[in-house]
Order: sequence, then C-alpha cells, then structure tokens
Amino acid sequence: MNWLHERYIQDSDKTAVYENGVRLTYGGLFESACSLAGKIQQLQRERIAVYIHNSLDSVVLVHALMQAGVEMVLLNTRLTRHEVVAQLKDIDVDTVIAAAEFEADELTVIPLRVLQDAPEAVFDIRTPSEQDILSIMFTSGTTGKPKAVSQTYLNHYASALGCAERFQYDGQSNWLLVNPVYHISGLSIIFRTAISGASLYIVNKFDEDTVIDMIQKHHITHTSLVPVMLKRLMKKEWTHQLEGILLGGAGATRTLMAEAVERGLPIHNSFGMTETCSQIVSVSYRNDMLLKGTVGRPPQNVSIKVDKNNELLVKADNVTPGYLNAPIERVDGYFKTGDLAEIDDDGYLYILDRRKDLIISGGENIYPKEIEDVVNSVEGVVQSAVIKKKDENWGEVPVLLVEGSPDSEDLKHHLKEKLARYKQPKEIHFVDEIYMTSTGKVSRAKNKEIYDAVIDR
Repeated sequence: MNWLHERYIQDSDKTAVYENGVRLTYGGLFESACSLAGKIQQLQRERIAVYIHNSLDSVVLVHALMQAGVEMVLLNTRLTRHEVVAQLKDIDVDTVIAAAEFEADELTVIPLRVLQDAPEAVFDIRTPSEQDILSIMFTSGTTGKPKAVSQTYLNHYASALGCAERFQYDGQSNWLLVNPVYHISGLSIIFRTAISGASLYIVNKFDEDTVIDMIQKHHITHTSLVPVMLKRLMKKEWTHQLEGILLGGAGATRTLMAEAVERGLPIHNSFGMTETCSQIVSVSYRNDMLLKGTVGRPPQNVSIKVDKNNELLVKADNVTPGYLNAPIERVDGYFKTGDLAEIDDDGYLYILDRRKDLIISGGENIYPKEIEDVVNSVEGVVQSAVIKKKDENWGEVPVLLVEGSPDSEDLKHHLKEKLARYKQPKEIHFVDEIYMTSTGKVSRAKNKEIYDAVIDR
C-alpha cells in the first residue's frame, strides 16, 4: 500500500500539494518524501511523534514517515507540554519531530528544519502491509484517560473509499485542507488526495477571507469544515465552484444547515470518530433527510446497528484494530462506540447522545473528568463537577462547578498551566455542594439539574 509511489508512477507531473505560492507535483512530493525518509531511518525508531501544523512541510513529513515505514503519533499542538509528555510516556515514545516550536526536556525533540538540512542518507524503501500501523491519535476515554488509537493502512484506505463513494471526488478534484492536520478530519485529507490523485491546497490557519480567496483562486471543489467555520464563512458574501463541503463535529444545527443549503453551499453532514478514521455515515444537501435530524447513512463498506441498550455498534475495515494503552470493546466483530443512537427503517442514523459526558467544542473532544482531576488537585477544592452547556459558536462548552474555597486566581492559573485552552471552562461557579451518585461518582445530571439556574444563558 504505497499510495504516493503509485501517484509518482501515474501522475508525476500533476499538482500534489500547494501552499502559499509553492507547488509540488506528485513527482516532487515523492522525491522530497524519500529524501527525508532516508534521514528519518537514521534515527532508528519504529514509532515517532510529530508536532505539526497545516503546511507543505508537514505533508512531506507525513509521506516521508510512510516511505520510511515508521509509525507516526499525531500530537495536538493545542495541548500543554505536560499533556503531550504524559501521552507519549503512556505509549513509550521518546522522540518528536517538530515542524512547529515545541520544547520538552523529557523528550528528544528534533526540529524538522534540522532534519531537512541533515546530510542525505541511503534510503531503504518500505512497502507496508495493509495491517501495519500508519498513524496513532489520542482520544479521551470515558474515564478521561487519553486512549491511543492505532490506525492501519487498511483503516485509512477503507475510509477513503467510503468517503469517495458518498462525497464523489476523484483525481480531478481540488481539496482544501482547513481542519488541523493532527486531527483525523485533517490527516485523512492527505491520504484521500494521495489515494485518488486529487490535488491538495493548504490553509495554515482558518481565516474567512483566506479560505474564500483560496476557494475562488484555485477552483476548490471539496473541503471539510467544523460548523463554527461554516458559520463564520456564511457571514461573508462570496461565490464558489464547490462540489462538496464535509461537515462534522457538534453544532451542525438544522438552522445552520438550512441556511447553508439556501445559500447554495453543497454541505454533507456526517458523523464519525478517531476510532473509525473519520466519518462512518453522511447525508447530502441533495437529500431532504439532511434537515430531519439524521447524520446520514453508511457507505457500502460500513455496517452499523444498535444493541438492546441503543448503543451504536460499527463493523468496517476502517475501524481501529485497538488501543495501544487500553482494551477495546467489541461484540460479534462490532466496535462498541459508547454512543446512544437510533437507526430508522431506511438505515438513517440518529445520534441521541455522543457519549453521555462528552463535550464537543468546535470539533474538539473534551471529557469532564480530565478537567475535574486537574481542579481537584488544587488546594482548597473539596470536589468539582464539569457540565456542558450549548454555545452558539462552539456547539458545546464546559462549565465548572467547585465545592470548597480555593484561591480563584490560583485555580485559574492551574487550569491554564495543565489544560489546553479549548479545555478550560468557560464559566466557573462556586457552589455549596457537589452531588454524587450512590456509588461515589460525580452525578453530572443531578448537578446540572440543581445548578442550571446559576449558569449563564
């Protein structure tokens, strides 16, 4: 499964990737990736973490790791150093290649520029099998502990095939990469374009004017957005040649989607997760079901069902073989997602609740317990609880309830030091009591019911 090598043979002169006036053909991308791969092999690591942002250099690095046969661990650049170190320690990774500024004394951090400037090395090309691990991404589990999701070459390939079937792109398409490359929604676009022979155009950081300019100047046909991006784009007046906008994450309300359709934007609502290498179902703007609450139907290579407890189960080649640091739950070959759902007679999926306690804010997953564990370590805190509230811009945001009498400035400083900015509570309320269940766990439902009136609306 060497997708880039196939493109090198078949489409060597075609645009592979473009960023800020710099264009690489598939031939140039393959040669650059192979050069860097030889240098990576000199590090003698089977698994390396990457601290990257949306850039041409990052795309070359991703392909170089594949050519070198090295598993890549994608690090969320919004995390604190403390969070990154803890994640990598959990899976015994000690080396990071950093395309963006990053320092950690506990790790061997190699700036990408230093690696690029290193002497050329003999390159031993690797042809991976479909079951080999290509990438590893962390996602929070129901206990709040980040789980390391392994994603194989087959996982990514099957995901790309399913997406192409429903999203209808091919080698003539121009994909715009807007979502962060360290997320599955961003990384998967790098693989989709290489597999299909499409051209990839990169936006370093979301900005409405920049995105619109790229869409118009480069005849972009396909892109992937989270709802808050779409909402901001719709505040502008602009024309396009788009054929598809893949929409994922919380906050895709019927009102937002109806407005998008009215404006002639070809949105496809979708639902997926890191464990399934992006979406497992989608529904097109051409389908009246889009505005009826469903997140869509699966492509032919994905099977879904719900059990007696209404938990969503998934079986497909794009489902992860497992976590590196935790067990994975399966029933008769189906992955237990932890999501509550319904499937109607026509096969349309309706999500009732995305994991009971999960907060999805601007496409980022936030688990309350992770925040609570940080808060409970602060002097003066007796107990804490994090509940979610709806937010017009981000879909959902965390709200912190604190029992005790900690210094408020110390608490805020501790949160800022230990948690990525998007995980930090948007409101903090000091309350008389945090209500617990009979088994001694925080009852978020009870706390939400009792303290709902104190939360800003």
